[in-house]
Amino acid sequence: MDKVIRYIVLFVALFLIQVVVLCNIDYFGFICPYVYILFFLALPIGFNIYGAMGLAFLMGLLIDIFGNTPGVHIASTVLLAFVRDYWIDIALPNNDIGKVEPSLAKLGISNFLRYAVPLVLAHHLILFFAESWSFVDAWFATLKAIANAIVTMLFIVSYYLLKEK
Repeated sequence: MDKVIRYIVLFVALFLIQVVVLCNIDYFGFICPYVYILFFLALPIGFNIYGAMGLAFLMGLLIDIFGNTPGVHIASTVLLAFVRDYWIDIALPNNDIGKVEPSLAKLGISNFLRYAVPLVLAHHLILFFAESWSFVDAWFATLKAIANAIVTMLFIVSYYLLKEK
C-alpha cells in the first residue's frame, strides 16, 4: 500500500511540475523538458503493461488538456508505456534484479542509460513529429526531439542522483 501511495504522489507531482512549471519554460525557443515520463520509466520491472498504458493515457490526456495539444502527449506516452517492457527485455537481457524500480542505484549508470535514453528519445520523436503533423520539417522535429531528450535526461538523472543521496 505504501508503494501505491508513493506512485500516486509521484504521478501527481510530475504532472503538476510539468503543467505549472516546465510547460511554461521555453529555452532557446524550442526546449522544454518533459519530465512527466519519469513516472513511466520508474514503474517496477514487470508492471502490468495494460495498467501502464492506462496510466499513460490518463497522464497524456491531462498534459494535452492543460497544454492545449490535440492528443500528441497521449500518443507518445501510450507508445512509451507499450514498448517499455519489450525494451527492458532487449536492453537488459540478463535482468536478474526482479520486479524493482529501474534506477541508477539498482541498474548502474550504463544499464540505466541503455534503458532510459532510447525510450525518452522515442517518446520525444513521436511527440514532435505528431506535433508538426508532417515530415516537411523532419530535420527540425528531429533536432527538437534530440535537444529535448538530452534536457529531459539531465532532469531524470538529476532526480535519481538527488533521490539516492
